[in-house]
Amino acid sequence: MAGSSVAFASPAVSAPMPVRTAAAPAFTAGLCEGTEYTPSEQMLDISGIRLDHFNDGNIVPMYGTTDRGTSAAVDAPVCGVRDVDGIAKSEWMYCTDFDLDPCAGVDENGLPVDKHNDEMGATVPSSGNPDLSADDLAVISWLLQNPAKLDGAVSGNGSEDARSARQTLVWCVSDYDNPLMADFKSLCDRNIGDDERARIVEIMNVTQTLDLVRKTPATGTLKAGETAVFTLNTNMYRKPINVQSSAGTELTVCGDNAKATLSANQLTVDGRGDAPTAVDLCLTAADGGDYSVTASVIPDSVENLHWNTAGAQCQIFASFDTVRPALMNASASVGYAAAPTTTPATTTPATTTPATTTPATPVVPIVPIVPIVPIVPIVPIVPVVPVVPGAPVPSQPVATPAAPAPSAPKPATGPRPVAIDGGAAEQNSGRNVAVAVTGLGLVGMAAAGAVALRRKRS
Repeated sequence: MAGSSVAFASPAVSAPMPVRTAAAPAFTAGLCEGTEYTPSEQMLDISGIRLDHFNDGNIVPMYGTTDRGTSAAVDAPVCGVRDVDGIAKSEWMYCTDFDLDPCAGVDENGLPVDKHNDEMGATVPSSGNPDLSADDLAVISWLLQNPAKLDGAVSGNGSEDARSARQTLVWCVSDYDNPLMADFKSLCDRNIGDDERARIVEIMNVTQTLDLVRKTPATGTLKAGETAVFTLNTNMYRKPINVQSSAGTELTVCGDNAKATLSANQLTVDGRGDAPTAVDLCLTAADGGDYSVTASVIPDSVENLHWNTAGAQCQIFASFDTVRPALMNASASVGYAAAPTTTPATTTPATTTPATTTPATPVVPIVPIVPIVPIVPIVPIVPVVPVVPGAPVPSQPVATPAAPAPSAPKPATGPRPVAIDGGAAEQNSGRNVAVAVTGLGLVGMAAAGAVALRRKRS
């Protein structure tokens, strides 16, 4: 972050005589800013007596703002050339005496003459116009350094109309009470009346400030595409301030800044008095890196004028010194983080490894275990029909049993039956029943009773 402030409000002084190391040879001078016609060769030829005046450090009048005047009588303002640190500098000179001769003509021999074609001496530096007050000097100084309006026309050096407006405004200050200006008083009152002149005097007498700081973010960096905000503080009102940002970015006035306008790189702030006004400037960067904003301006000062005259019967000219004043500069910067670099993925051919086939383990189906229940054969029981004595024998045939029933139980011939769970089995029988038991369970039903098995643990 950076900022600066400086005071420029001192009385007018004469421009210092440049120190020359060698005399310049004859040359053709360059045109003043915004010249809209082609001056004659004689007007631009700096040689002979005019070259001597130039090498002595004096300004050499060349031509008027328009081509309507004769070579001896020119229209103000007048373009003059002088040496500034070894450079031939052409500057517009504005008249501050409405009824005096510009004394800026050139005759057929290229000699400086007045409107009567009388030969003139050098146009030398002056300490100012003794007929003007300190406030008058301050207002004229401001008018020559800043654009102002004259019924809608913007004053300046860039065109005949702009120069005409600026010259008229200067005369409104220097010659307001001149009887020859009587017809112009209403024009002056509308455009540079008492209130406007007081405002300009305030500007010229304040400590002029130009500060530029970073507002958002106050610290750290931003991501690409985000907006940085800078705040410019100044009390140089209605004065174009040159603002620039780093390449690849564009500045805009943002936030609540109704009193500020930005046209191209020229920022103008409206206001009056000593208190500065804050103006927010926004910047957006699409790429990473460090970006800066700078503001520069030549502060208003009566010391920025170069005054000159050719004699008592001639105008006293005031011209803006385009070389001597030092710029006020302020700057601030912000960093943007670089966007992540995306590296294209490198495709590596996949290596196919033959799959190893593992023999599948045969799946053995799980067979539920069904308990084996011993099958006990059902032994058919043949009913035995007893013979009752004395009973008549029926005459129909009687079925003969397959085997005669024994008259008495036959002793067991094998081991005792064994239970399935290891116990011994006990055999019972009802009456008139003969049965062989080989397992457990109910085995049948007899005509006269049932056969049951009872398990006996041993």
